Amino acid sequence: MSQHRQDHAADTGCGCDGGEDAAPAPPVRNRFHPGKLMDVRHWQLEQTYHRSTSATLARLGPGPGVLCGLDVEADTDGGLTVRPGVAVDGHGRLIVVDRPVRVDEPSQPTDCAGEPEGDPVHDGTVAIVLCRHECGTEFVRSPVVDCEVREECVPSLTLERFLIRVTAGEPEPVGLTEEQCAAIFPDRHGEDFDRRERVADTVEHECDCADDCVVLATITYAPEREPDLDTVTARPVVYSNRVLFDLLMCLAERVDACCTGRTRPPRITGLWPQVGTDATPATWRAFVAEKRLEIAFDRQLADAAFDAPDPWVGVWQLDHTGVQRLKLTRAGGAFTHVSVPADGEGVAYTVGLKSEGLLTQTVFVVASRVPGAGPPRAQDPDGLALDPDLVGTGLTAADRDTLWAMAPGAPKDTALADLVERAPLAAVPPFPSGNGTQGGELHVFAPPPPPTEQVENGPRLLRVWPEGGSRLKAAGRLQHDWNRFDRTPHVELTVDRALADAALAEPDGWLRLFQAIRDGDRLAGFRRLDLGPGARGESPGGSVTYVFGADGVRLAVFGAAPALFLLQVRSSAASPVPPVGADEPALPLDADFLGTAADNHTLFSIWSGQQVLSPPLSASALGSRSTVGVELFDGVPGGFVHLAFEVAPQ
Repeated sequence: MSQHRQDHAADTGCGCDGGEDAAPAPPVRNRFHPGKLMDVRHWQLEQTYHRSTSATLARLGPGPGVLCGLDVEADTDGGLTVRPGVAVDGHGRLIVVDRPVRVDEPSQPTDCAGEPEGDPVHDGTVAIVLCRHECGTEFVRSPVVDCEVREECVPSLTLERFLIRVTAGEPEPVGLTEEQCAAIFPDRHGEDFDRRERVADTVEHECDCADDCVVLATITYAPEREPDLDTVTARPVVYSNRVLFDLLMCLAERVDACCTGRTRPPRITGLWPQVGTDATPATWRAFVAEKRLEIAFDRQLADAAFDAPDPWVGVWQLDHTGVQRLKLTRAGGAFTHVSVPADGEGVAYTVGLKSEGLLTQTVFVVASRVPGAGPPRAQDPDGLALDPDLVGTGLTAADRDTLWAMAPGAPKDTALADLVERAPLAAVPPFPSGNGTQGGELHVFAPPPPPTEQVENGPRLLRVWPEGGSRLKAAGRLQHDWNRFDRTPHVELTVDRALADAALAEPDGWLRLFQAIRDGDRLAGFRRLDLGPGARGESPGGSVTYVFGADGVRLAVFGAAPALFLLQVRSSAASPVPPVGADEPALPLDADFLGTAADNHTLFSIWSGQQVLSPPLSASALGSRSTVGVELFDGVPGGFVHLAFEVAPQ
């Protein structure tokens, strides 16, 4: 069958497959005349002419690279997914990926057939590359005449498919090197030189082919570090003429703004609360107390934008329990924290911040996002939009889009609890803001006080598992939680700082779990379960989670009503072994949540060991509030938590 494989060396010219010193091969095409015999050779020549000229133009014109799509996405299990798209390889040939392709082991190099080649890479870089792969299809019988006449199966069509490979080693980055850029654009003013000549002398433009395959991404592995996926540095991208024209127009606007004497767009010259490394512990406390945002500008702006701040400025409160966008209301009074320039102005807002129950690790993010046409805009006739550009957080573009999508004053979004870890940035650029063009984005953060000064309250209860008001089921959304409880019955408490070892060793004085005794649809009483000492478990962010094993749990059998559990936390300095903080100040755990409809007397009776309720309660009368997204503390050391949850039979 080898004689029927397509010879792609004939698909390209200009010395592509003849070595670096090969001369360009002139195209050859059929010349037709009456009665011309078209055999296999001439039909192949007819195809080759058109394919080779098209490939040569694609290779030496736009060049190899990604035309569209082919995004590489990291999956949660360590694999990768390559999305559909189109590329041109180093021979100028088109490669079409028509479906998502999964790469299960991106650390394992592969050969041209996609089979493993060598050992997996655990410390180094691999490249995810896209290669063209041709294969025959629609086989037919064809007579073969040599010493004797016989028939063979030959493909009548060629499928132009693709292959995803993993290659070891770091590929060359795309684009010109710094030395080449410096040679073309020397930092010497007034020198007379021919720019085109410098380009010709610096940029290579050889006739030979580039690599057969197109690099889509690289992954760098290092011990004890997450893999680093890079879809920019070595990935060649071929932009359309329309995109290139748009980029040139943007560049022309920048040149006009910077070099033609046009007035600079308004900029932000001052902001309070102080952000980044300029902030002090007193800044955070003063902002929490005053609840005031002040912004100074170097030019006067149209006042209408100040009355409607939500589209262009916002303040967000981030902590380990979630994110909330705070409401802004325009405020008057003197500017006590920012200096307004002589020809500029300022604006102040009252921030809808609740000081009560504020976590000591809370980070405040202040952001401004202004479209190219504003608002806000300058009050002068030029009407230029505010130029707020300043990168002062570690939040990604997707993170910031999520923050801007939140409504001011809406409830806290507990699904965004991990953003507090990404917000801080080691170094925040100084004011004024701006990059010389209208519109842009500013995002900065006000850090909390350092750990030595931020502990002013007792430990705070952040989360309880199982969640109050939940029903754990063997199927559905809470199946994982059901499996955890069924395998090892236990409860978990998450706090913002560590508790004293003595309280964890003897939790009976402040933490108790009870299981309901059912009598039909009524609750005849509660029996107390034995809780073991608190063991430290996995904790999100800077919080601490303790796991308390429960002995004596009796889960319901199939067909029976769910098992009902009541959890009580009684935090008081009067407890025999109070749940105080491990570090100073050793104040009691701040835990406050009323999660059932039971009155205090009934709850204390259950706590004290009264197993039989008189009269019995109906299951619905106990009530059950959800703890999801709810603060379980009130800012005062000590407190009382009671909540209920159910575990359904299998």
